[in-house]
Amino acid sequence: MDFKKIIAAIVVVLGIILMTYGFTELDSLESQFTRALGQKDNNAMGSIIGGAVLAIIGLYLIFRKR
Repeated sequence: MDFKKIIAAIVVVLGIILMTYGFTELDSLESQFTRALGQKDNNAMGSIIGGAVLAIIGLYLIFRKR
């Protein structure tokens, strides 16, 4: 396994961790209270979207033929 694949695997793991954090934050009491007042929870959604993007980029780098 070369160095680029190791970095790509680390990016995938970081993406999964960031998505997990986002989902946990979305289910928190503070987030539920904020949404009950009609406001959006941008921090949780940003973490979920950012984690998904990182995971997709990492998977692309792992399975890329080259």
